[in-house]
Amino acid sequence: MASAVHFSETFDRDNGSCRKRLKLLESDQCLLDTLERNLEVQFVSNSNTSDTVLCTPTETFKVTKVESSNSTLLASGCLIGGTSGIIRSSVRFHWEICRTTPRVDFRLSLPVYSDENTSVGVAPSLTQVQSYSQASCAELEQTLQTSTILLNETGGHFYLKETTLHQCLDQILMVISLKGWPPSAIPLKACAEDAAKHGSDIILTTHCLKHFALFLSPSGKVNLDVRRVARTLTRSLFVTKEIYESTRHLLNDLHDCLPAQIEPAMSWLDGIITVSVNGEVALATDKGRT
Repeated sequence: MASAVHFSETFDRDNGSCRKRLKLLESDQCLLDTLERNLEVQFVSNSNTSDTVLCTPTETFKVTKVESSNSTLLASGCLIGGTSGIIRSSVRFHWEICRTTPRVDFRLSLPVYSDENTSVGVAPSLTQVQSYSQASCAELEQTLQTSTILLNETGGHFYLKETTLHQCLDQILMVISLKGWPPSAIPLKACAEDAAKHGSDIILTTHCLKHFALFLSPSGKVNLDVRRVARTLTRSLFVTKEIYESTRHLLNDLHDCLPAQIEPAMSWLDGIITVSVNGEVALATDKGRT
């Protein structure tokens, strides 16, 4: 099998030496386009894995060393001062890349948020989180936004257990119910302070409100994402009850978990539950986060 290797017009063909060592990387057009636009591309390795990845600003590629002991590199059209020359070449290996999922595991790389370690300077900064991960900047940012990651006042990152987040959410929903606030206009500061009186702290309750918010108004009012809240509570309900005999029974239990101002709808649960032919309801195998 033969293939041609072409060099760009900007490639440095003469480095002042008759000996040249090249590293060949088999790539796809997407990466080549990134390189040609002079966007930053970097190889990333760390102690968490033996693999090396290549990251563009938006994508992550796994890098594999492919042995090439039986390959030969042939050069054509080579003239030195108008005189033909002899080129001897050997190929030992080349690098091959393919797209891969970001290598991010916050449960291993971040300290767990708790009352004991909130004030200790052990929470890594964003730069440190990047050094622990093998992911492009865009993918890491997206993962941070969708994961249960708490950012403290000094910019330190903590991993927040799902159970801790859910307990805090229960406290917030109780306060919303008692105060009678509309889900679309919950005062962030007042709600966080009231919820913090029931076992959490102000940093956690503030984070939880923002985590489940559609948006935060300039006046400090939270528009609660009731669909996301309902989906989170539904997963919690199935921890203690594997099967519901009907959608009505599920909605009744879900309604009891929510403030009276929020009336849940089955359409909110699309994709996270399955309904059998006899009407029984179970949690879907693919548990989406949104």
